[in-house]
Amino acid sequence: MMTTPSTLETPSLAPQHSAPRRPFGFRTALHAAGGALQWRLLLWWTLLLLLPAVVATLPVWQILSANLDYSVHAARLAERLDMLAIADLAGVARERQILGAGAIVALALTLLLSPLLSGMSVAAARAPQRLRFIPLLAAGAAEYGRMFRMLVWAAIPLALAGAASGAAFGHAAKVAGNAILETDAQQASRLALALTALLLVLVHASIDAGRALLGAEPRRRSAFLAWWGGVKLLVRRPLAVLGSYLVITVAGLALAALVALWRIQVPALGAGGTVAAFLLAQLAVLALGWMRGARLFALMALARDHAGR
Repeated sequence: MMTTPSTLETPSLAPQHSAPRRPFGFRTALHAAGGALQWRLLLWWTLLLLLPAVVATLPVWQILSANLDYSVHAARLAERLDMLAIADLAGVARERQILGAGAIVALALTLLLSPLLSGMSVAAARAPQRLRFIPLLAAGAAEYGRMFRMLVWAAIPLALAGAASGAAFGHAAKVAGNAILETDAQQASRLALALTALLLVLVHASIDAGRALLGAEPRRRSAFLAWWGGVKLLVRRPLAVLGSYLVITVAGLALAALVALWRIQVPALGAGGTVAAFLLAQLAVLALGWMRGARLFALMALARDHAGR
């Protein structure tokens, strides 16, 4: 199914628009986002993202073990550790190096897993029926090369957006240095911040649109041409692209933030508290995984709708 020369017209779980064709709107995007609520897909997100989480956690475990294992009251001391005490332990130069190395490895592993997760999302959106557990992983692996190329290419527009943001904040700093009124300095800083947010949204939306085009057109190979197609889609259908991107992103981040706040309120004390804290953390990961998958589902539906016009 993944190797057939399908095009934008291939049947999929991303909504199709058969005659009479309805305009792409909020309901269509919402329906597409709902298609990302596939338990196998979300479970793969959770399981795979556990790997970098474990890698990042191991140095913390090592630090606590080195400082507490000598005591017969280690379990009781660990229960009473707060963030200030953990920060003091991590502040030692040697411990900072260990934590830094763990964070770098975890970040690299997350980046390497990202194309696989994106590949599973686009494969699930393109499939005419819901894929089973192992076929879903295999379909994601088949998409890995194209999604990895898109990840590498994405660094270029993001770097350009970062450079433009740095220039904006540099100009704001000059304005603040020459400003007579504090309000003038604050206004320049706010404008730089607004420009940064706008650039990041536009660039990231175009990258996701490019991923959606790669997913909707299996014969595409060029990450640059796919991204450029995403840029053109953004220019031609700005309300649909940005509306789908922003609504789903805000919903996903809000849900993840609510779960994170709930997690903070649950002390990881005892077996029950530890299990509850772990499950809540994974629920936040699920929210973010759904957000990324739902954006691709919605943008693939939009790409199909636009191609059918």
